[in-house]
Amino acid sequence: MILVIMRLVVATNFDDQLPEKIHKYPVKYMYGSQTETLTGHGRASFILPKVDDEKLKEHINVLHSYNIKFLYTMNTANLHGKEYDEKFLNSLKEEIHKLVNFGVDGFIVALPYLVYFIKREYPNIEVSISSFARITNIRKVEEYLKMGVNTIIMDEDANRNFSLLEASSKLARKYNADIEVITNNTCLWGCPYKLTHDQVTSYLSTKDGVKNVWFEYPVLFCATEVRNDFANIIRMRWIRPEDLHYYEEIGIDRFKIAGRNKKTDWLINVVKAYSEREYEGNLLDILSYVQGRATTSALRKINASNEYEILMKVYVDNTAFPSNWLSYFKYNRCEERSCEECRYCDIIAERVVKIDGKPYVKLNEIKPPIEFIPRFTKDGENS
Repeated sequence: MILVIMRLVVATNFDDQLPEKIHKYPVKYMYGSQTETLTGHGRASFILPKVDDEKLKEHINVLHSYNIKFLYTMNTANLHGKEYDEKFLNSLKEEIHKLVNFGVDGFIVALPYLVYFIKREYPNIEVSISSFARITNIRKVEEYLKMGVNTIIMDEDANRNFSLLEASSKLARKYNADIEVITNNTCLWGCPYKLTHDQVTSYLSTKDGVKNVWFEYPVLFCATEVRNDFANIIRMRWIRPEDLHYYEEIGIDRFKIAGRNKKTDWLINVVKAYSEREYEGNLLDILSYVQGRATTSALRKINASNEYEILMKVYVDNTAFPSNWLSYFKYNRCEERSCEECRYCDIIAERVVKIDGKPYVKLNEIKPPIEFIPRFTKDGENS
């Protein structure tokens, strides 16, 4: 039997009150970054708090006072060819050195180049490979372990592939490394927009990236998929607090809680739910659910939210799930079977998803309104 003790890796919003309120839970790491960075990272700058060097240092010191380590997110999906630029590489070296001197305990990266670069400069510092590396097979796990990473954060798509997760966990232990899974993101299962979104987020978070944008347009695409079929909410690879034991049974005890752009009370509520392995209420309250909250807010801003307002009326009753509902995925592989043929998530959705307190009905399908995209800028907002 594998001995596991829950370890939470929690997003920070740089509110110093946050670690004070959650350190009583099994929070071992918090992660985040400055707003616009040299490399870019995994969240668009306009949704994050402003964090200068002094604030970063102060926050790291607060975390350390509670014995919480800090991981700096440098998980851009693309350096845009700057690997060839000697001036950029010198700046990158200086940036990493500065961050280590600030007290950063490790880095989260998505690119092999950055793994090698950081480990060359600081061989003993922790490096986690981000979900942006999109690891969904054992060969990728093996390759990154051989590079020397300390933790592999699996692509959310792998969260219900228990044979892969178990094999990955077993392999990681041979390298004295960890497998980490993300609990509360709401990326679509098999999302066709994910790689685009990774790139968009990366160039919207760099110091020299695209400016004046205030909404990440790929979110509109996945919101449309949810609006067209509410069973897509069940197909998403989030993990309920009640279901963490499925992962612990195969040796995974490191759980990531997303929410760098969230308010302190929200993050406390989510940490509490996962620590106590229980949440009564709307499951969406502890998930990122950008398809509803972010999309509807953005479309309201340009007076174009009519088709999407229904997303704010969705209630996923977390107490209505069958206690063993997730075990289905231990014996049925989604990778080789279409959702149309399977329909398991449709059945679960009929049981747990309500719209305005009523069973949901499928709406007439619409296409993403791509004509709105130029309006998600400060210049196009009122056009």
